[in-house]
Order: sequence, then structure tokens, then C-alpha cells
Amino acid sequence: MNTLATISVISGLLGIVCLAPLLGSVVALVTGYAARRQIEVHRERGRERAGRGIMLGWAGLVVVVVVVAAIIMIIVNQP
Repeated sequence: MNTLATISVISGLLGIVCLAPLLGSVVALVTGYAARRQIEVHRERGRERAGRGIMLGWAGLVVVVVVVAAIIMIIVNQP
């Protein structure tokens, strides 16, 4: 099993659940894509796990963007 794929899933989960969603999501994306490359080159297991980490990373980034946009809208619309 590819270690980077496991790290990708863990950081993706932490990115969505914890206080540092941007950092966790970026780590999940970087390690997920790196794991996919390693899996193809070395014929390792863990492609699905890397894919899950990538999905969690993108989901975390979407959450960050939505929250930041909501905060900006609240600040702009104050009288």
C-alpha cells in the first residue's frame, strides 16, 4: 500500500474536520497526486485511496472558498 495515498486521505479528513482546512486540503492534493504517480510507476496498491484523498482535498478547498465568500458577503453587506 502506498504511504502517500494514506497520508493524502488522513490530511484530507483533517482538512475538512480540523481548524486548518486550507493546509490539510493542499497536503491531501499534493500527496494524492504524487501517490498516483508512484503507484503507476512502481505498480503499488492504493490508487483508490489516493483518489479519495484527492477528492477530500478538493472538497476541503471548496469549503474554504465558500466560507471565505460568505464572510466577505457578510462584511460587504453590513450597513
